[in-house]
Amino acid sequence: MGLQRKFSTLDINLTAWLSLNGIEPTLENRNGKVVFLFETNEKLYRSINAYNSNELVPVNDFVTRLKTLRGKMLSERDKHGKCFEVSR
Repeated sequence: MGLQRKFSTLDINLTAWLSLNGIEPTLENRNGKVVFLFETNEKLYRSINAYNSNELVPVNDFVTRLKTLRGKMLSERDKHGKCFEVSR
């Protein structure tokens, strides 16, 4: 039984696109940066190619996915003691 390879990215826009196409990431904190991880398979590669080909996207759905992912990303950072200060 071999290990499943993972595709990793820091690109939240690509991740939102993949999520919109039914490919959900796992999130991993690596030294304060949240990395999006995906199981590699044919659907992933087809979806990445579609993203790079500038396929049309339902904008409202895409923006909602971005906001959701941003929230998950911040939660993942917070779990590991990373605090954020808002400058005024």
